Amino acid sequence: MRRSVKSFLTFLAAVVMGCLLLAPVRPLAQDSGGGQTAADDTANSGASTRDAASGGEGRALQPGSTRPPKNLKKVGDHWTPYDPPDPESFPAGAPVHVIVRWDTLWDLADLTFGDPYLWPQIWNENRYILDSHWIYPGDPIVLPARPTVVTEVVPLGQAGAPPLADTPPRPQEEETEDLEPAPVQETLTAEGSMAEDFEDMESTEAPETAHAPRTVKQPVPHADEVDIRCSGFIARKDSKPDYFIANQEEEGKVGITENDIIYLNRGSSNGHVDPGTEYSIVVREGEVIHPITHKRVGFYFKRLGAVKVLAAQEMTAIATVSMACDEIRTGYDLVPLKVEQLPTRHAPPFHRFEPLPEGRPSGYIIHTMDHLKVAGTGYIVEIDLGYEDGVKPGDFLAAYLPNAPYDKYRNQAYNFVWGSYEIMTPEERHDNKNVYPAKNIAQLIVLTTEKNTATAKIINSIREIEIGTPVQLY
Repeated sequence: MRRSVKSFLTFLAAVVMGCLLLAPVRPLAQDSGGGQTAADDTANSGASTRDAASGGEGRALQPGSTRPPKNLKKVGDHWTPYDPPDPESFPAGAPVHVIVRWDTLWDLADLTFGDPYLWPQIWNENRYILDSHWIYPGDPIVLPARPTVVTEVVPLGQAGAPPLADTPPRPQEEETEDLEPAPVQETLTAEGSMAEDFEDMESTEAPETAHAPRTVKQPVPHADEVDIRCSGFIARKDSKPDYFIANQEEEGKVGITENDIIYLNRGSSNGHVDPGTEYSIVVREGEVIHPITHKRVGFYFKRLGAVKVLAAQEMTAIATVSMACDEIRTGYDLVPLKVEQLPTRHAPPFHRFEPLPEGRPSGYIIHTMDHLKVAGTGYIVEIDLGYEDGVKPGDFLAAYLPNAPYDKYRNQAYNFVWGSYEIMTPEERHDNKNVYPAKNIAQLIVLTTEKNTATAKIINSIREIEIGTPVQLY
């Protein structure tokens, strides 16, 4: 009987232990010490609203959840559950970073501020990110200026106290020993099914490669003022500038260079020649014929430099050559100098194998500067799209080649017998039914625009660009 009771108790203990072991394990909650800020409630409520708006598809993140949302949508060329703003809507001059794989707000704060614990500052400037634990490659974010952190208040007169009002305050060293670590944010890849790969995760620990040494890539200008002042434009056939260089100070000199004194044909009574006014020196080189339609587009004017008015008389004006790009001579025309500052922003990703978006304005390269037959990175070209087509300075264009069916098959065929073996021409299969995607070969930025034409600079290319190459607005 004793053995039966002991056996029963042993069996009961085993059952209890088995129940405990088989009980569902609750996923590890996210640490609320560093990442649970006042914005968390907003993030969670926004995620819930987003889930409801999607008709039940996807799942909003709850406090302590480590699983990503499933309601992803394609914005531009990447997948994201958010509504990222257009980078052009950011304040002028603000540093913009496009998220790449393995980025986290923690790492970006470390690279930007030198202190990863300041990651909420970046999140606060990018409110469209509804949950700081999930950021997505391709989404743009603004990197704010480094904040001043006050970590301890020390009475006046003691060591470490702030200086008196009559001395310039110096920033104190930031102390981070008492701060609890913030949760590490995972970054998803740009794949459509990427959320499935994270379904069974139980923590938000970042991969070992997340902290690989790198720097935040800042946007750089793709063209400068020299590119605009030394480029060209296409004007209508009936265009004839009203101003020109009428004379020069040194009579025996052939050609004009920088800082030379010149005389203009217009004065205060018949032109705009206030001191300080600048004009662009241009020369009409010839007429442009469209390479596809073979119609006459207009005359090409090449910019050779700029002049600045020094003094004005009633009928004439005195000026100096403020910039020279090429040979300048007396008799060359002058047009108003229009130098528009191009926005400093990242160029769209240049993917050779990414299909171009549909429904965007498209045209052709119709002229190259200096009459080159082919052009490459850094060269200036003209296209048959202008401001009437919705093109403006700073826009990016893609140059591509149609993917025509291959037609370079062999013309000769053979069929003969060699011993006991019959040798025939190998079969070459043809495919004229499918339409293959265009081949991306270059990327351009618009410098200036006219009514139906524009001047652009090639900023990326993988092969030579010819006149007649199709282009399309991103």
